[in-house]
This record gives sequence, C-alpha cells and structure tokens, in this order.
Amino acid sequence: MKKFLGSLAAAGLVMGTSFAGSLTVANSNIEMSGAVTAGYFYVTNEGAGKNNDYFTVSNFSVGLKSKDKGFIGFVSYFGDNTWDGLLGRTKNKFKVKYAWLSINPMKGLTIDAGILTTNIGYELYHSYQNLNYTFGMVWNAQPVTYPGARVTYSVAEGIDVYAEYNQDTTFGQDDSFALGSIGSVGGIDYAVSYYDGNATRNLIDVVLSYALAGTDVGLNLDYHWLDDAMKTAGKDDTAYGVALFINPAVAPNVTVPVRVEYINQGTSDIYAYDGKSIGESAYSVTVTPTYKPTDNTYIRCEFAYVTTDKAVFADDKGNSKDSKTFVGFEAGFMF
Repeated sequence: MKKFLGSLAAAGLVMGTSFAGSLTVANSNIEMSGAVTAGYFYVTNEGAGKNNDYFTVSNFSVGLKSKDKGFIGFVSYFGDNTWDGLLGRTKNKFKVKYAWLSINPMKGLTIDAGILTTNIGYELYHSYQNLNYTFGMVWNAQPVTYPGARVTYSVAEGIDVYAEYNQDTTFGQDDSFALGSIGSVGGIDYAVSYYDGNATRNLIDVVLSYALAGTDVGLNLDYHWLDDAMKTAGKDDTAYGVALFINPAVAPNVTVPVRVEYINQGTSDIYAYDGKSIGESAYSVTVTPTYKPTDNTYIRCEFAYVTTDKAVFADDKGNSKDSKTFVGFEAGFMF
C-alpha cells in the first residue's frame, strides 16, 4: 500500500499504515495491489433534506505497477472511492485515479510524468492508506492529484530533492510548480515542500514523523498565502493549519489512532466548507480504534468532532450549527 503509492511523500512518512500487500501478475513483471472497503456512517448537521446515515462502498481500487526497476516503469491506479472529509464529502466515479511513467536515465535520478499524486501532506489518496477514515481539515486545503511532471534526485543516502511542473486546478489556476525535499535525518522522516499556484495561492508544507517509545507520532504544518490577483480588500490573505497524529498500539493487532487539528484563516476563507466560510478558526479531533485480524484486513470504528468559528453547518430543520459529529464503522480487505 504505502510502498505502492509511488509518490515520495508515501515513502516512509505515513505511520502504521502497512495494511496492504501485493500480488505478482503471472508471467509478467507487473505487481498488483488494491482494496475493497465498506461501512456504515452517521453524521450530524448534514442539512435539511439530507440523510444523516448511509451505507457505502468507500473504496474499490486496483493498482498496477512495474515490479522491476529498469530504465522505464509505470504506476497506475483505477477504481471508485469516497473522500469523507470533516469539511465536505466527495464521491469519485470509477476511473483512472492516477498514473505515470517513470524514467531512470541515471543512478539517483527519476523523471515521473502523467497524473501525479502530490508530495504535499500527511494523509494519502485512499482512506484505507490512512490512520483515520475521514480526511482532516488540513488535507481539505491541499492539492491531491494533477497532470504534470516531476524530477527527483537523490543527493545523499535517504535524502531526495524534487522539482515539478503541473497543471493542477485545485485553486482555479492554469499551472503550478513545486519544490521540495523528502528523506530521513536522525530517525525523523520529513517532507518539506513549496507549492506555487499560478496567480492564485501559495503553500509551504512540512511533514514530520517519528517513532517515540513504541508510539508513532506525526505532524503536518501548512502555511498558505494568496497572490495579489486573489486578494480582497479589507480581508486577510494568509492562513495556517496544524495536524497532530498519534498512533499508539494498545494490544496485539489493535491501535487507537488519534488526529487533532487546528486551523486559523482570519477572514481569508482559504479553508472552506463546500465553498462556504467557516469563520476565522476551527478545531477537530478524530479517534479511530482499529483491529487487524490479518495483515491485509482491518475493522475500525471512528468518532470525529469538528467545531468552527462560524455556524456553517445546518441540522435537519435548517438551523445553523457550528459543529458536526461523525461516527462510523468500516471494514476493509487489501490485496
């Protein structure tokens, strides 16, 4: 799973997520992996006329990649999935999610081109790759996938630098570029990235991960600022978010991942809920007890609570509310 995703951000920065294995396709150099996950979920303050509870197949995903590391290889992932975020829900249709060709013209140098997964952020593309089922508020304001090309170079053992050009439309831009470094120093895995959305928004992203006394700890810090073309007179033009991830093992095959977040955007509206302002700040906490009967299966429950400075949510009678509670159960099988 984590090693299959292919982007450098996935290579060692996400803690405790080695759910999936892989299958080798017969008579080929192709490796296959993926997952089928489903569950039942209940959410408060979804708004008038909307169901508060629902059953869903949260992931039906299949991935293929070249198994050997030759001059040219590939990564491809297709299927159907749902992003249940604390600040919105997106259902993705069955299609190719991301895919790219990798060229290795010389030792330590890799060129990737296609539909890339971003190197930004702690949480990965599929919910089963993460410690929590729901995606956090910090993730909500980050790019995810986009057409583009990325050049990565290993400057030292365990330390890579990269530069990319992409045609991301996350913030309404025509094109973007990003620079960064990913690696490990003194037992701390890190990723530092600068993302420049053309004439729209810029982002500095820092991800840290460390094993502390048997407990995995992760931190994701983001700082956003708007370009002149996106600024509004009398309103703030910066925002920041911080997410803390803790994953203690409480018993054999049992963990209780916790995510705590705080975002502050002033009046910039950089973080939003379905395009609506959430006010100047917001907090969230997510707890996800997880049991893994085998290496490639899991059962997990989740409780998540988010509260915003502005009453942006609504109950079933249409009354404005400043908080939302999410409770769910999910089971998954990885291959």
